[in-house]
Amino acid sequence: MSKDFDKLMESATEALQNENLAQAETMFKAALWEAERSKDPLTVAMVLDRLAEVYFEQTNYEEAEPLYRRALELREKELSPQHEDIVQSLNNLSAVYFFQERYDKAEPICTRLTEIYEQVLGPNNPEVATSYSNLALLYAAQQKFGAAEALYKRSLELKAKALGDDHPEVGDILHNLGTLYVSDERYEEAEQMLRKAMNVLEVALGPDHPDLEGLILNFANVLDRNNSGYEAMKMYERILSLKELQLGPTHPDVVEMITNIATGYARISKHQEAERFYKRALAIKERSQSKKTPEGAELLAHLGKLYRDQNKLPQAEAFFTEALTICEQSVGPNHRETEYRIRDLAGFYQSYNRHTKAEPFYKRIVDIKEKTLGKEHPDALYAVGEFGQCLIDQQKSVEAEKLFRDLVATRQKVLGAEHADVGQGLHGLAEALRQLKKYDEAEELYRRAIDVKTRALGPQDISVADSLLAYSTLLEQTYREDEAVHWKSCAQAIFDNERAATYK
Repeated sequence: MSKDFDKLMESATEALQNENLAQAETMFKAALWEAERSKDPLTVAMVLDRLAEVYFEQTNYEEAEPLYRRALELREKELSPQHEDIVQSLNNLSAVYFFQERYDKAEPICTRLTEIYEQVLGPNNPEVATSYSNLALLYAAQQKFGAAEALYKRSLELKAKALGDDHPEVGDILHNLGTLYVSDERYEEAEQMLRKAMNVLEVALGPDHPDLEGLILNFANVLDRNNSGYEAMKMYERILSLKELQLGPTHPDVVEMITNIATGYARISKHQEAERFYKRALAIKERSQSKKTPEGAELLAHLGKLYRDQNKLPQAEAFFTEALTICEQSVGPNHRETEYRIRDLAGFYQSYNRHTKAEPFYKRIVDIKEKTLGKEHPDALYAVGEFGQCLIDQQKSVEAEKLFRDLVATRQKVLGAEHADVGQGLHGLAEALRQLKKYDEAEELYRRAIDVKTRALGPQDISVADSLLAYSTLLEQTYREDEAVHWKSCAQAIFDNERAATYK
């Protein structure tokens, strides 16, 4: 080849190493022109590979694929089928097809590679195990879980025998096998396999190695799925430590993870840990002067919910109120974030039977929804229903009756008479009429509500149970105890089924 070709290849390679991909592309194209002039197919194939590599680095797989394919075709005409350059071409092409998710194209190439490795090295050579793992990865991507599992296990056997049970490559295969079980929803087996991978890779790489992050995250997710919530949270804390080292302790991704860990602890009723992490996130916000933002307000609301769950009501109320004030001042009274904080306070007061305090907040939500969405929008109508329930809880039955009559009429107009929301409106109207001792009309409306909800949501929906239970209360009030017992037992059966499904 000419000196010009050598200089072009040298310059192109240097540009690629420096991640100057535009220059590398230009230089490799010029080198390709020189190579084609020489009519040396193997040199052309080599340059095609390097130019395709530039496109591959840019995730421009559409440009890389025909170049890799042409390089393979040139080599197949010149070299033996098992030559290392053909193996390299096959690897390149299979990688492009994999990232393009063209698995039907990648599979025969990976199968061919496996056959070459077996023929050249023998079926028990540890290098063959890598080929098995690659083919298993491809099968897993196509949800061919049985075939993938068999190959991973064969690969694991070969690697462990050649390298030892504690080698990082063995740990990687264990991780891949655990991930496969997750995809196949075999969570108990996934936990066992990922735990083994953790034991191997922690020793091999060190407990704080950044390459462990993906494994720790997968393991934490599986632990969470298998109701080992506390151990899962400890794994998430380890990921947090890694992220702090990589990004710094005040990076937004770090703050988000601190918040997520706090929420996870709150979910498993580890209130002390949850409080510590929420306050840690809030302290970062305060130092960066971003506490008085919607994001800071959300952290305050999280703390409010945490204190509410611990029955520390004055502290909870104070945090909810501060969060609302921040949103009102930072984004305005009608902003979506402000609405969230209003809803926090409304729900807080409602849950502790402080309905008089809750009422103006529910009314504010109605006003915001109607102003921003229009009075007939389903979300605005939902807010009206919440406000109506607050009126019922205060025994403001006359106001509630008028509100729910208008609500039912509007929902029928907007959503149709058979919509579940219409059923909920009928339920509310029946509740108001029952309070007013208009029992006959209330009974008819309860029955209509149950019928509409059952057809719209199914007979086992929790909303149907709510209406059945309310209807049984009316029957008790009208001295029809036997009927009341029947409907109450029907409601209870739905509640029990829902509870069983939740904790299954």
